Amino acid sequence: MSSSETKQKGRILKVKRGYNPNSSSIGSDIMAFLILAGGAGVFSVILSNTLDSIKKIINKNKDKLETS
Repeated sequence: MSSSETKQKGRILKVKRGYNPNSSSIGSDIMAFLILAGGAGVFSVILSNTLDSIKKIINKNKDKLETS
């Protein structure tokens, strides 16, 4: 047996997920942050449209009350 055959092979100590997690603490959770940011954008558009619709309904009902 030669000395190269007796060497032990390396083993995996820890598996890290994400885009280069060694460079940043948020590297492994970047997809979660992107999804949450997109969700917040969609939520803000829906909320804005809902509040605008409520404002239109209130103004329409206010005009009806003033003419009565």
